[in-house]
Amino acid sequence: MLFSLLGAALIAALPGQGATAKAPLRYVEKADGNLPANRKGRPLFQDALGAAMARQLGRPVKYVQLPRKRVMAALENGDGDVLCSYLPQWLPGEVEWSKPFLPVSEVVMSSPRVAPLAALDDLRGKTIGTVLGFRYPELEKTLGKDFVRDDAPSTMLSIRKWSAGRFDYVITPRTVVDSFSAEKIIAPGYHLLTVYEVKTMCAISRKSSISVAEFNAAIEALEKNGELTQIMKLR
Repeated sequence: MLFSLLGAALIAALPGQGATAKAPLRYVEKADGNLPANRKGRPLFQDALGAAMARQLGRPVKYVQLPRKRVMAALENGDGDVLCSYLPQWLPGEVEWSKPFLPVSEVVMSSPRVAPLAALDDLRGKTIGTVLGFRYPELEKTLGKDFVRDDAPSTMLSIRKWSAGRFDYVITPRTVVDSFSAEKIIAPGYHLLTVYEVKTMCAISRKSSISVAEFNAAIEALEKNGELTQIMKLR
């Protein structure tokens, strides 16, 4: 059912009448290795969201996959139009931002061999699995100099290091924990502590031919017709 939704969204985003006169929506995706992905290793959720937004904008879609360290530069240089599921404090840069609309829950996952965390303060001096180049404002504020990072190139590799016993704690989106658990990549018995729950936005290039108002209108249309709810099930 969800794969059918993705296929329909992708087909709908292909050039057609009314879209051929417009340039493609250049939808930037972080190449991170998170699950779930399609057979080509592409992120299902991001592909579906990009296709649906392009359809609402009356444009074809062009996916631009880049390492996380290069996504902001692509937007600032005008090499991409939009990047979604972020907040300004996570990804500072000279861009505009859409309305908040994508709920995200970040958690610290503890190994079964340690006691459950009662609060973030319990992580002082403890090694935490993190992703290279990613900021964690809540942990930085709470732990300060006692925030001990162990960086990996991607979320998947960070969790694999955690599973191998390299450290007892890893910070990750709750959707990743749920996906990895369903795929049996993570063994049962872990503990979760919620770091925050927020609604994320889309970063929009100031050099894009598509305005913030147009993006917000596309988002609102996806919310109203129920398509966004279905797309979020792909995470």
